[in-house]
Amino acid sequence: MLRAPFVIVFNLLRLLRYLWRWLLFKLGRRLARRRQLWVRLNMGSRRAFGPAQGLAARFQRQESYLQLRDDVDRLASSPYVRGVVLVCDDFAEGAARTADLRELVVRLRSAGKRVVVHTHSLTGNDFDLASASDETLLTPGGRLYLFGRRFEEIFAAKLLEKVGVAAQFVHIGPFKTAAHRMIHAHGTTPQRLMMTQLLEGLEQERLVRQSDALQVTPAELDATVSKMPLDARSAQAMGLVGPELHRSQLKDYLAMGDHRHAFIPQPELTRSAGPPDTASSADAPHTPAHHTVDLRSAEDWLASDPGRFRPIPLFRRRARVAVMDLSGMIVMSGTELPGQSAASVEPSEVLPVLHALRRDPRVRAVVLHINSPGGSALASEILWEAIERLRREKPVIAYCSEVAASGGYYMAVACDRILCQPETLTGSIGVIAGKLALPGVFDKLDLHVEHRERDPVGRFQSLSTPLPEQALGNLQEDARAFYRMFLRRVGHARQLPRRRLHRYARGRVYTGRDALARGLCDELGGFDRAFELACELAEVPTARADLHFASHRRVSLPALLRRQVRTELPALSTLDTLRTATALLHQEQLLAICPLRPADTIPS
Repeated sequence: MLRAPFVIVFNLLRLLRYLWRWLLFKLGRRLARRRQLWVRLNMGSRRAFGPAQGLAARFQRQESYLQLRDDVDRLASSPYVRGVVLVCDDFAEGAARTADLRELVVRLRSAGKRVVVHTHSLTGNDFDLASASDETLLTPGGRLYLFGRRFEEIFAAKLLEKVGVAAQFVHIGPFKTAAHRMIHAHGTTPQRLMMTQLLEGLEQERLVRQSDALQVTPAELDATVSKMPLDARSAQAMGLVGPELHRSQLKDYLAMGDHRHAFIPQPELTRSAGPPDTASSADAPHTPAHHTVDLRSAEDWLASDPGRFRPIPLFRRRARVAVMDLSGMIVMSGTELPGQSAASVEPSEVLPVLHALRRDPRVRAVVLHINSPGGSALASEILWEAIERLRREKPVIAYCSEVAASGGYYMAVACDRILCQPETLTGSIGVIAGKLALPGVFDKLDLHVEHRERDPVGRFQSLSTPLPEQALGNLQEDARAFYRMFLRRVGHARQLPRRRLHRYARGRVYTGRDALARGLCDELGGFDRAFELACELAEVPTARADLHFASHRRVSLPALLRRQVRTELPALSTLDTLRTATALLHQEQLLAICPLRPADTIPS
């Protein structure tokens, strides 16, 4: 009862503020009632899944996916917005996240908004997003660089041997190929088979989806790859994009309405030689003036739009569906991941948040966004147990986006349901263990190393001395023990017989669609479907459930500054990858990691 008076006063103050903003907004729209309102959304570079908290929020250059989702909902429900222009310069999302963004485009179009994409060039997943829109406009001089997806792996075994590095790894499963680049000079037969099937599966998903949107056959779309790169006019002739247009001419083009096909760019009119042809000018449709279209940035428009007033409930609070982002390598506390690999999933950070969600009575269900190639086997088991404990009290949905493999999939099997996008890389049920030693490097540098030991098995932590055969055998048995536990966790959760599951395991990576066919996930879908499913299992109407983002990351200022420097210097990413692997190997004796990352692919 003590809460009620404060809620009433607070709601009255919010209502007064809302009414003042609503009055100013209505007056502004009244003055601009003859203008078509178009909103410009910058799709930009890669987005974080959820908004950063605390100090890290000041370093988040672009709004998160969840914030963008809220913006799209407001634009779709606004009666004033005629259409949305998506600016896709420097688009860097992966295939699975692009699928989520395509769903947002479909939501806008279903609400009656026209969606137009404008970009300087199309290089891969940005074309996948653009194909979901009503029209794609390309800058004159722009190009299509749609060369198809490819995997590329560099095998460094001979180089490591030449420089004196001893790579010692054991694999449980022939498809567990994370360390093959360091111990083999060429790809193995299982590796080639897996990579070929992944490539074909991902390309088929792309071709079918884009051909349906462009109303061409998959074979016709696939044939365009051999003609790349294409300039804007050639791409338009093939039906891949719309007319070429500079961004400064967007207002004139959008103002043409249904006569856009007759639009003539202004530079061509002003630079034509000789007097204009009066007959042809009379036949051409009239080009409306700039003031008929009001093109505003989404940030400015949403800041002025008061939206809908939602009072705080007086007694009963709205139910929550909590969303948690589990992206990055899975590591134990104290593992320092350098550079762009700084995003990590640590039990010491995640467990307190999971326990808080379990105790919070307002949280009725939890959606875990999993985007991880795996990492520490021990950390994966600790996280599995905490998620399993949460699942016993509340529904937990695993939404797997770009990659949910090895340790990432280990976490997912603790949930009630697993959702994947068709392009999600998942599975990789297997284990590797090993170490790197540098005996030849020390010799080449004329460094003499002396060591004292009670047993040769203790050399696992030595940087200068390789492991003896007995230690490698012990490591093999230890890895097998964890592999058996991995199989037990997956078999119990997915209700798969051990023999059948072992056939699907052995470190093999699947696309989301192939994982669904083998019973490794429950259905294909994006984040919206995961949210709906969480509401269904919690028996809460979707319209009455608040989405609550629960952050677990504690980021220090030095880490933020390092990440900012690495963002400005992407050429250091390869060095970061090697340093990350070394950091994990020194910290953990067992790794359950996926051999593939989104960065390993050149998107279509």
